[in-house]
Amino acid sequence: MTQDANPSGVPEGFRTLRNPATAESHVGPFYYKKSDDELTLGFLAGDQHSNAIGGVHGGILLFFADYAVVMAAMKGQKENCTTVSASCDFVSSAHTGEWVEAKATITRRTGSMVFVSGRIYVGDKTVMTVQSVLKRIIPRDK
Repeated sequence: MTQDANPSGVPEGFRTLRNPATAESHVGPFYYKKSDDELTLGFLAGDQHSNAIGGVHGGILLFFADYAVVMAAMKGQKENCTTVSASCDFVSSAHTGEWVEAKATITRRTGSMVFVSGRIYVGDKTVMTVQSVLKRIIPRDK
């Protein structure tokens, strides 16, 4: 089920898939905005995402980074992907109340793997960079 109306603080054009059974719905909600050649993901950092000093918890940023690279790898494909490895660098911090976005780029796709680089940011400020290797899960013909 897709949600069209956004709560306050979520930029226009972003939508979310609501499925209470998914980890993304539990940790997020995470939003997306698609164009022909670009996928932007985002979330509104709330109290449930924060650490004791009001920053977005590093584990939330890691989770969001993984979500972003997998979504980028699957865009336009009729397959799923699972993470084999990820390398993340914390560059700065995000805080409660901020809109956090991610973009990711496929650097290489082979028959069985996808290599993706991404960036998480708030405005012009880079919060985290990520490089991931994903295993392609291609449906078998029956």
